[in-house]
Amino acid sequence: MAGARSDKSHARQPLPPLLALTDPVRAPDPYESLAGASPGAGLIWRPYGTTVTRADVVALTRAAHARGCLLILAGQSSLAVSADGLHLPEHMLNSPYTDQCFAARRRPKPGFIVTAAAHCERAVIAAARAGVDAVLISPVFATKSHASATTLGVTRFARLAHLAASLGLGAYALGGVTDEEKHRRLTGSNATGIASIGFFAREPQR
Repeated sequence: MAGARSDKSHARQPLPPLLALTDPVRAPDPYESLAGASPGAGLIWRPYGTTVTRADVVALTRAAHARGCLLILAGQSSLAVSADGLHLPEHMLNSPYTDQCFAARRRPKPGFIVTAAAHCERAVIAAARAGVDAVLISPVFATKSHASATTLGVTRFARLAHLAASLGLGAYALGGVTDEEKHRRLTGSNATGIASIGFFAREPQR
């Protein structure tokens, strides 16, 4: 497929169908988020503004594994090796993360997952160049976290998700996907799954 990542032949950890994100205001406690997790889901821990130690990451990773879940640490690549993966905010997709820096063959351990936030076509392309596995595309619908943000809507999300797929990336719908009606609207959008803050939603049908 044209434009696909150069390391697609490398075996990759299956992506979780559901991702929850912590949030400093709405869902600050990662252990509370894990309490609502179902086996096979993933938690993106975003400890922004707080001091995190390797022991903290190891303890939370063990708690996640006890529930059959994965832990992905946001923004701190040096500590993420103690978790199951790394999540990159969109601004971290800038140089030097445009040269397959996170390609599968360079991961710190087998099965390590790298995700990134993406709000536009340029970010999706930058994520592919960086070598990540999946993008969290947002905001799809209106969300409390970014009440004034312009939403993508289903059509725009589907277009970005299709672009992500063409580049070898998974695509998660993030932002306001909080009820069955929203799930149905995402049917056929090429979404890998759902991501939300402190809430584990059902995977939409592709």
